[in-house]
Amino acid sequence: MSTALIVLTLNEIDGVKNILPKIDQKLVNEILVVDGGSTDGTIEHVKKLGFNIIIQSIKGHGGAILTGVQNTKSDNIVFFGPDGNHDINEIKQLIKKIDEGFEQVVISRFGKGSINLDAGRIDTFGNKMFTFFANLFFRGNLTDSLNESRIITRDAFNELKFEPCGLDSTYQMSIRGLKNKQKYYEIIGNEGARIGGKRKMRPFQTGCLLLKRVIKEIFIH
Repeated sequence: MSTALIVLTLNEIDGVKNILPKIDQKLVNEILVVDGGSTDGTIEHVKKLGFNIIIQSIKGHGGAILTGVQNTKSDNIVFFGPDGNHDINEIKQLIKKIDEGFEQVVISRFGKGSINLDAGRIDTFGNKMFTFFANLFFRGNLTDSLNESRIITRDAFNELKFEPCGLDSTYQMSIRGLKNKQKYYEIIGNEGARIGGKRKMRPFQTGCLLLKRVIKEIFIH
């Protein structure tokens, strides 16, 4: 099975310099950086490192995900952020687990034993609350429904009928995975400290998006 690594960037020059050179390119068949229009030199440095990069054609975090999927061909798709929150060792772990026959595998930052160096109390509470909603309404058993660090088969992604959206995009992937009874697995992991740049997540605005996503998935889809 072939694997594509999709790296999502938006003004992450420090993380790109620190993390991208450490990625073991032999693990995957394709690497594509999808950029949201960086102005801090991220685009230029990615090109300097020799990685393929494309400017996302659809707005929002979900638009970046969809742009990456549409511009790769591999059987499996890994999503990765170079801001320091994700460990490059997660890539190998995700690929190994998907090869066991799962359709969607996610790194959990809030499982038993997880260490989280970036999420504050509000972020932690919000994640646990919306993960509880996902489990309650869609019969899941998740500990982290929001993490971007995940792998999904292309067939499973197509089954989601994914809609471009904002920072509720990974929540949409988790919920629709549960609704479609996909073979879903969590790997207990950690979240590292951010490397430079600015956090894109705003708790109140993101919370509103996630709440709307729950309601939409219950009553519309």
